[in-house]
Amino acid sequence: MNNKVITVLQKQQKPNQTGLQEILEGLPHGVALFDHALVLTHWNSRFIDLLDLKPSFPEPGTYLCNILDIIRNIGQKDSNNNFAAKILSELSKARTSNELFPFSYEYNLNKGKTLEIKGEVLPNSGLILTFTDISLRSNPNYYLHTTPGPGSLQSYEDDSLWAIEAQYDREMMENEAAKAVEMAEELAITREIAENSARHIEAILNAISDVLVTMDVKGNIMTCNRAAKKIFGYTTNEIIGKNLLFLVNTVHIMAGTDIGKFIISLEGDDQLRKQDGTGYRKNGTTFPIEINIRKVEIGSQKQFTVVISDVTERHDAEMLIREMALHDSLTGLANRNLLQQRLDEAMRMAMRMDKKISVMFLDLDRFKQVNDIYGHVTGDKLLRVVADRLENCVREIDTVARLGGDEFAIISTNIGGEQDIAEVAQRILRTIKEPIIIGDNSHLIGTSIGISFYPQDSRDPAELFRMADVALYQAKDAGKNTFQLFNPEMDTRARTEKQIEVDLEKAIDRDELILHFQPLLDAIDNSIVATEALVRWDHPDQGMIPPMSFIPVAEKSKLILKLGQKILEMACIQGRKWRDRADMSNFRICVNISARQFQSKDFVGNVEHALEISGLAPEGLELEITEGMVIGDTETVAKKLKILARRGISLAIDDFGTGYSSLAYLRRFEVDRLKIDQSFIQHIAEKHEDEEITKIIEGRAITGAIINLGQSIGLTVVAEGVETIEQAKILREMKCDILQGYLFSKPIPAAEFEQWAINHMKEFNA
Repeated sequence: MNNKVITVLQKQQKPNQTGLQEILEGLPHGVALFDHALVLTHWNSRFIDLLDLKPSFPEPGTYLCNILDIIRNIGQKDSNNNFAAKILSELSKARTSNELFPFSYEYNLNKGKTLEIKGEVLPNSGLILTFTDISLRSNPNYYLHTTPGPGSLQSYEDDSLWAIEAQYDREMMENEAAKAVEMAEELAITREIAENSARHIEAILNAISDVLVTMDVKGNIMTCNRAAKKIFGYTTNEIIGKNLLFLVNTVHIMAGTDIGKFIISLEGDDQLRKQDGTGYRKNGTTFPIEINIRKVEIGSQKQFTVVISDVTERHDAEMLIREMALHDSLTGLANRNLLQQRLDEAMRMAMRMDKKISVMFLDLDRFKQVNDIYGHVTGDKLLRVVADRLENCVREIDTVARLGGDEFAIISTNIGGEQDIAEVAQRILRTIKEPIIIGDNSHLIGTSIGISFYPQDSRDPAELFRMADVALYQAKDAGKNTFQLFNPEMDTRARTEKQIEVDLEKAIDRDELILHFQPLLDAIDNSIVATEALVRWDHPDQGMIPPMSFIPVAEKSKLILKLGQKILEMACIQGRKWRDRADMSNFRICVNISARQFQSKDFVGNVEHALEISGLAPEGLELEITEGMVIGDTETVAKKLKILARRGISLAIDDFGTGYSSLAYLRRFEVDRLKIDQSFIQHIAEKHEDEEITKIIEGRAITGAIINLGQSIGLTVVAEGVETIEQAKILREMKCDILQGYLFSKPIPAAEFEQWAINHMKEFNA
C-alpha cells in the first residue's frame, strides 16, 4: 500500500507543487515550509532575498536547524538579539514538529535590517515559518491564490479477449475487482492529499497579519483570510459576497466608482495596483490602509487578489514627523518652514483678491537676563507664556511663529491698512510688558517689532521677511519696546551697515585699525596716571573713520568679539613699549571692553592671551566696562572680576550714572575706579548765556554725590569729558581724583602722544 501512496504522490507532485509555489511567490513575506521531520520542503524567493541566500540555496536535505543557524550567523551581536538568539538556539534542538510551539520574535540582522520571525505549527504535519522585514516597512508583494484540484486517475485497459475458458473468466473478474478496490483506495488517498494541501495553504494564509481577499472582475469578494476579522471586525460570512467598496475607499476606488472599469484599467497602469486609502471597520471607525491588487487566472476564470494592510502606525509616525517639521517643539507655534508656507499661500490669495498682508518680526527685550540669572528652564517657561500672549493678541486666521531663541514672527492677512496693524503692535507691546510670574519670581520683559507690508514694500516673500527684520533692528536702535514700519531709508541704512561690517572685517585682517590715546591726569598735580586707547579706522579710500561710524555696527554682530580682541592686543603691545621707557613707565593703558566681549566665556582667557603675546605686566592694564555689564548674573560677573583683580589688572566702571546700578550694588565687585559719564560734567558749569540754571544745579549735585559716595567706598573717581577750565576748577573743588578730556588733549596717535607726554612731563617737572 505504501508503494501505491508514493505512486499517487508522484502523479500529483507537479500540478500541486506548481499551485502551492505560485501562492508562495505571491505572498509579501518570506515563507519556508517544513514537514513533520522538520525537513525544508517548500519556500519562496522572498525568503531567499530576506536572508541574503544564494539562488541555488537550499540543497536537498536542509533541516530547520540549518536555517536557524544561518539566521543567528547573520544577526547583529548586540543585547537586543540576546533573547531571540537563545530562543532560536532552543528551537534548533527539535527533531519533529510536535516538539515545537508557536512563536514570534524580532531579530536584528546586519546592515540595519530587522526581521519579524513567526512560527506556526501544523499538528502532526509540519511547521510554517514567515519572515517580515519590519525595518523598512516595505510594500507587501501580491498574494496569488489558487486551489489545487485532484489529479486525474489513470484508467486501466480492458481485456478484449473473449475466447477464454470460464475458469479464466472468473480469475479475470476477481483481478478486475481487486483493481477496482485499488482504484478506490487511490482515489481516497488523492482526495486526502488534496484536502491536506488545501488546509496547508489555508493555514499559511491565515498566519499572515494582512487582510487577503480575492474578488471577481466586478469587485465582489469571493474569499478572505482570518485577518479580516481582526482588522475590520467582520466575520468571513459577513464579507464574502460584498463589494470591495464595503471595506475600503481610495482615490480610485470610492462610492460611485464603476469598479469593473477600474479593474480593467489595472492591466494598463501598474501604478494603480498599489494605493493608499481608508478602511471601514464594523464599529464605524476608519483607519489608514495600503492596498495591493494583483490579477490571477485560475483556468479560464480571471480573479484578483487584494492585500489590505493596516498602516496606522506608519501614518501616525508620518504625521508626527510632519508636525515636528512644521512646528516649534517648545511652544507649539509654527516654525520658520510653516511660516514660509503660510506667507506663500497668503500672498497667492491676496493677489487674487487684491488684499494686503503684514509681516511682523519680534525680538524680546531683556530675555537674555532672565535666561542668564534664572536658567534655561525658567527661560523656556517664559517663552511659552509669550507664545500664548501673542496668539491672544491676533486673530485665528493669523499665523504666529517662533523663529528660534527669543525671536517671533506674525503674518496677518486680509488687513485694512497700516493703522490696523499699528494697533495690533501696540496691543502686543502692552501685553508683553505685563509681569510674567514663574514660580516665586516676577519677570518684566518687553519686545521690539519690525513690520513690512505686501504689496507696498515688496511682492517677494524673502524680501518681506528681510524688510521686517530691518525694521526690527531700527526699533531696537530707537530704544526698544517699540515698533517700526519699514521704509526705504531703513533699507539704505541697513545696506550701508552691512557693507561697513564686511569692510571692517577686512580692515581687521589688513591692519587698517590704529589706536589714538587720551591722557588721564591727577586732579591735584596734573601728573599722567593713565592713557585711554581709542580705536580709529584708517580706510584706504575714505580716510580716517571715527569709531561711532563702525563700532555700533560691530556691536550688532559677532564681529565685535574679533574687533575688541584686536584693540586689546594692540593696546597691550603699545603699553609694553611705553613701560619699557624710563620716562613713561608709570602709567596704565586703559581699554574699553564691549558687553559681548565681557559676556564671552573666553573673556578672561582672551585678556591673559593679550598680556602674554605683548609681554605687558598685568598692573600696566586697566579694563573699562559699563555698569550695564555687571547687572544680571552677579555670581558670574563677580567671578570674572575677581580673577582679573587677583592678576593685578585694574578695573573701572565707565559711563557711571547712565545705567540702573547703584554704588551699593558695585560694592559686591572688585572694582578700582568710577568714571562719571560726561553728560553730567557738561552741565556743572555755564557755557552759554541761555544755559538753564536748573541743569547746572542738577549736574553739580549728581556729580558731587557720585564723587563723595564713590570715594566713601574706596573707589577712585574719574571725570571724563572735561572741556573747559571752569569745569576742571569745579571738579577739583569737589575733590575729584582724576580728570580726562579735550581740555588737556584730544585722542591722538601713539607717536604724537609720546611727544605730548614728554612735553607735559617737562612742564610738570619745571
